[in-house]
Formats: sequence, structure tokens, C-alpha cells
Amino acid sequence: MHISSWLSWQIDYLLFLQNFRDISGHIFDKFFLYITMFGEITIPFWVICLFYWVLNKKVGQFILLSYILGFIANTIAKTTACIYRPWILDCRVHPLPDAIPMATGYSFPSGHTAGAMSVWGGLAYSYWNNKILRYFCIFIVLAVMISRNYLGVHTPQDVVVSFFLALLMLYVSKKVIDFSDKNNKNCLIVVGGIFLATILTVLYVNIKPYPIHYLFGKILYDPTPVKTEVIVRSGFIFGTFIGWLLEKNYINFIPENGTVLRKILRYILGVGLLIGITALPIPVFTPIVEGFVKFFILGMFITCLYPFIIKKCKI
Repeated sequence: MHISSWLSWQIDYLLFLQNFRDISGHIFDKFFLYITMFGEITIPFWVICLFYWVLNKKVGQFILLSYILGFIANTIAKTTACIYRPWILDCRVHPLPDAIPMATGYSFPSGHTAGAMSVWGGLAYSYWNNKILRYFCIFIVLAVMISRNYLGVHTPQDVVVSFFLALLMLYVSKKVIDFSDKNNKNCLIVVGGIFLATILTVLYVNIKPYPIHYLFGKILYDPTPVKTEVIVRSGFIFGTFIGWLLEKNYINFIPENGTVLRKILRYILGVGLLIGITALPIPVFTPIVEGFVKFFILGMFITCLYPFIIKKCKI
């Protein structure tokens, strides 16, 4: 596949890192595979829940909102640009096999970088005066960005553009949170706006045409999984913000209440229930509907159902 001079130097950089992996005996592979998980869905969700349920609900809301807005912005950018992964652009690039399963969809911009910046960048902003936490969070964001290049699943432009896009979403999230806190009417406007943006994103991703290229009779990239994923993930967004409204108006729990031991037990129980929900079979008609319903329940559980349990059971 022909690539531009702009992409050529980026491919050369990935080949340099690939050569470094080989000559170093792959001793850094496990480190970067572990670091890249800080931008995946699981660890960021655990962090969001930790703040929302235990430490500081406002911070939890902020990083949760930035994560969701980052997902919407990243999805629109990915499906608009339709840029293939590095190993499709140049067959000389060989990504680390263990990193491929989480390298789904188009390459530009990087979803892992967006996730890392939304959560860890949001924490760095929220606790800017705490130098240890600030520098730790900044390190995590930069390490995730580097890991995506080291593993061979993203070009430099993928992670850099994603960084600035997520940074913009952090700014927007702060403004949205401040606006929604003024009164209930503003909160309804915000939730309605996010629902509209989610619906438009789902329609855009599923209706727009995609470039289809073949190599030796096989399609290089099938956009169908992306169309399915955005529908399933939209369930989480709807569940999250319906729960957000219910918690704000009827529950209003305060996570700072309780002893340290109770907070630890509260968090462990919540994570356990969250894992249980993900494994729960949903008796519905199609996998897409099952995924949508399950993610809807997850969103509701994080923002509303578990806070209700916490308050009622005095955990």
C-alpha cells in the first residue's frame, strides 16, 4: 500500500522501535503490555468507580464524563479518517502479537491514549497541587502513548492527535460539569445534549460509507465490528446519565462518609458486583441487544444502583 512522506517517517520510527524490541531480547515487552492496560477499559473503569463510590464523587463525575466525551470524539474521528493500522499500511511492521487483540478498529486516533488522557489526565488536573499524584498521572499518560508505538499498533500521529483531542474533551467536560451543577434544568440540558450526540454518532458510524480494500482476495478491514461496538457502548452512555440524573435528584449519596475499612469493603464489593454483571447472561434476541442491555446496566450500576445500595445499607 502506498504511503505518503508524512507517514513514511512514522513507519520508520515504528521499525526503529521494532528493531529495538528484537535487539533487546524483548525484555521490555511485558512492561509496555502492562502499561498499555492503563488506557484500556478495565483499569480506567476501576479508577472511575474508586473516586465515584469512595473518594470524591465530583472528581468521579468529571473523569467519567471526560471518558465518555473522549469516546464519542474518538469514534467520530476514527470513522471519518478511516486510517488503517500500521501493519496494514506497511507489511514490514510487525506488532507484538499480545497487543493485537485490543488493537481493534481503525488506527487514527488512538483509543488507548484517549482513555488514558481522559482518566489520568483528568486526575492530574483535579489534583494539580498534589505533585506526587500529578506527576504520576502525567507519567501514566505519556507511558501509554509510548507503549502504543512500542507495541507497533499505532503511529506517532495516532497518539499525538488523540492526546490533544482528549485534552480538548477535558476542557469541555469541566465546562459542562460547572454548567450542569448550577440547577436541575441545566443538568437536563446536558444529559439531553449527550443523548443527542450519542444517537447522532451511532447513526453516523452505521450509515456512512467506508473504503473497502482487498489484498489477495481478502478484505483488509471490515467496518462491521465498529458499527456494532458503537451501538453496544451507547447503552453504557444512556445508562450512565439516566443513573446520573436519578442519583442527583433522589439519592445524593456522599462517598466521603464512612470509616476507611468500610470504604475498602464498599469498593471491593462494588467491583465484585461490577464483574458479576459483565458475566451475567442477558436472555435477549441478538448479541447486539444483549451487549446494549448489559452496558446500560453497567452504566446505571456505577452512577445510581450501587450508590443507592451504599446509602440504604450504610456501607
